[in-house]
Amino acid sequence: MSKVDVKRLANMQKGKGTRKCKLCGTARGNIRKYGLNICRRCLREVGESVGFRKFGD
Repeated sequence: MSKVDVKRLANMQKGKGTRKCKLCGTARGNIRKYGLNICRRCLREVGESVGFRKFGD
C-alpha cells in the first residue's frame, strides 16, 4: 500500500455514526437486520406496510 492509500483509509468514516436511517436520516437506534437500515422509531410507523405483524396488545 502506498502512502496515499494509507491516508485515504485513515480518513474513511467508521462506526455507528456512518449508518443512517433511510427514512429520517438519524444515526441512532438503527435496525440493520434483513437489510432494513431504518431506525426503531420509523419501524414502528411503517412496520405493518413493510410486512411486519404486531403480536399481543
